[in-house]
Amino acid sequence: MKIKAVLTIIGLLGSLSVMAKMDTIPVSRNYKTILVLPAPYDFSINGKELNFLESFPTKNASATSERIVLLIYNDVAPDTSDFTNYTIYTRDGRAYDFILQLVDIPAKKRWTITTDMVDNLEELSHKKSATELDESDFASHPDIKDTLATTKTVGEKLEIKPEKEIDGEPLPLTKELYVLDRMEYIRRRCYYNQFNKGKIIRYFSKYDDVFLWLENVYYENNEIYLQFRLENKEHIDYDVNFIKFSIATNYKNSSSNVKTEHKPLFRYKVPKKVEGNSENYFMVVFDKFTLDRRKSLVVDLDEEKGNRNLSLDIDQLVINNPSGFKL
Repeated sequence: MKIKAVLTIIGLLGSLSVMAKMDTIPVSRNYKTILVLPAPYDFSINGKELNFLESFPTKNASATSERIVLLIYNDVAPDTSDFTNYTIYTRDGRAYDFILQLVDIPAKKRWTITTDMVDNLEELSHKKSATELDESDFASHPDIKDTLATTKTVGEKLEIKPEKEIDGEPLPLTKELYVLDRMEYIRRRCYYNQFNKGKIIRYFSKYDDVFLWLENVYYENNEIYLQFRLENKEHIDYDVNFIKFSIATNYKNSSSNVKTEHKPLFRYKVPKKVEGNSENYFMVVFDKFTLDRRKSLVVDLDEEKGNRNLSLDIDQLVINNPSGFKL
């Protein structure tokens, strides 16, 4: 019992140490705080997204604009003192953890985020459990290599390597990770399988030379993974307004046809834009579900300021017979 108590105290001290090292970024109502990322922005997790507001530079301003995030505090929020957790993921697979704090005037208005701020604690936790760590684990940590690609030119051969490697070995997707952090497990599973070769033959919707392909359907643990490819063979860029999912009766001409929104659990790399003559792979994850023979999963993809809208019906035979991931 004494040993467990000591280990618990060590764990708590370690957590406090990590919190102490976490950068606090001041955000105000009247000044925008600028974050300059080392790689293009992917997505973020904001504990109080209605108070601490994110915005981005004008689209297509330059390549640098993809690395810029603007933060400001909502001027209609009644709070005079506020803070929250904030995590940014970049397209190279790194995650950066911060605390956002409301201030009157930020002493520093532009933050240059560097790769040494990356949260690498997760790699260490997968090597050994908390009770097995020794001093060698806290010595010089091996270099971690990150690679990620989201789009490619049509016809271009794409090669992808594991997201993060330690000593040349990809980090495992363990049951422990799934129990401790289900969403991080799902994110990594999407990363490793986003470019899998399609097994579903010619399952697509098209408008002229814009195609939405269903590449694969997978099942693991308690989730259904759908892998898509949005292909734009036209010269004009395709800007995505929204992509929605619903369950509907498969009698399209029936007056009793009803569509009910079916919200995903997780979206991975859903594009905002697919440039002309390029394609984008993405995955959408749902809590486990099945369909009866009268139902289908409908995917509606709407083009912003355009009419090249796509609708793809996925029938129950496809959803109810998913593949498993290769180990």
